[in-house]
Amino acid sequence: MAWGLHDSVEMERQGRPAVTVITQAFETAAAMRAGVLGLPEHPTVVVDHPLASRTPADVEKMVDAAVGRIVTALTEEAR
Repeated sequence: MAWGLHDSVEMERQGRPAVTVITQAFETAAAMRAGVLGLPEHPTVVVDHPLASRTPADVEKMVDAAVGRIVTALTEEAR
């Protein structure tokens, strides 16, 4: 989570929309880290935890469920 979030914040600083996809277990850590990096409003999309033990079919369903939220986070004006 940390490097993905770091990279997303850096992209936002360069004027490129970015969102970080995390599992529920990392919500607090992601919010704290985004604040430390100077972008507390950085958008995250939260998916179910754990991810590593999911089958490819389960992950595909998770992606289908999250894609709309990802697009919204990348395209909304006021963040």
